[in-house]
Amino acid sequence: MWARAEHAVDRAVRRVEMVVAGTPAGPGRTALEEFLPRVDLVARAVRAQCLRAQEVAPSSGDLLVPRGPDGQHPEIHRRLTRTATACAQVAEAAAMVRVSGEADPELLAAVRRAVEKAETLADLR
Repeated sequence: MWARAEHAVDRAVRRVEMVVAGTPAGPGRTALEEFLPRVDLVARAVRAQCLRAQEVAPSSGDLLVPRGPDGQHPEIHRRLTRTATACAQVAEAAAMVRVSGEADPELLAAVRRAVEKAETLADLR
């Protein structure tokens, strides 16, 4: 279960990287590249959280989220799942910048908001 949560975040972050890599050189790509270290930190934080969760509340390989000794692990899993969704929203917003072909301030603000949401959910803010 914890590996799946980590994989979902990692997959979304890799999608962000692919969108940025596919953006033509210019101000839009430069602006998007500034977000890459931040989403990478989100992926690293989630990995660390999943490793800790597996130690404390091991997943048995089924689809049930282990409660853990304190009963909080379903909420931790929910937050990690929401982090994956926020990272996917980063990729979506970055794709809009890529399609526009420019560093549109409104589109970049959407990317920034999605990154900030992912950071908050990953406990980086």
